[in-house]
Amino acid sequence: MISLRRAAPAEFLRRRRLAVGWGAWRLEAPPGEGSRAWLVETCRAELEWVEAEWRRLGGDPFAVSRHRPHPSEALRLPHEQAAARLVNCHLHVDAAGWGLREACRRLRAQRRAAGDGTQDAAYRDGWARIAAETEKDLAGHRARRGLAWRAFLEAAARYRHLRIAVDGIFPAPQDDLARRAA
Repeated sequence: MISLRRAAPAEFLRRRRLAVGWGAWRLEAPPGEGSRAWLVETCRAELEWVEAEWRRLGGDPFAVSRHRPHPSEALRLPHEQAAARLVNCHLHVDAAGWGLREACRRLRAQRRAAGDGTQDAAYRDGWARIAAETEKDLAGHRARRGLAWRAFLEAAARYRHLRIAVDGIFPAPQDDLARRAA
């Protein structure tokens, strides 16, 4: 069945990106080609194409189980496997970023409580200990986000490389991604 597979046409990917609600990305307009949001939505479109191809080739939608990988995963072409990795890395970057923001929010409140002069010393010391633990959590979130970001950049480079082999055209990385890699 994999020999019957076709890669997603560039026109399909373009139409799919035009249909994205960029407000979910907190963007008012579509992002520039090569940006993180553009890459992630392109890769999501690639994965939608894989499932559509699986159905076109006779995949049974009733055989899909929530407890096993989707049967269309076996049909993924190399650039589609790279697209799946990029989406996975994006989710890890987002999760680590959320943890970082949440820890910063907690730490500010804990430091305020630790410095509250209207409370007794035991209260302030208790909050100072909690804030110290949150600082450790913050360092862990920073490390996880850095690791996830490096994996995302590697996945993006791999996807670009493999997608070029499919249709020979792909935009150069945007300065924003290259700057963050440094």
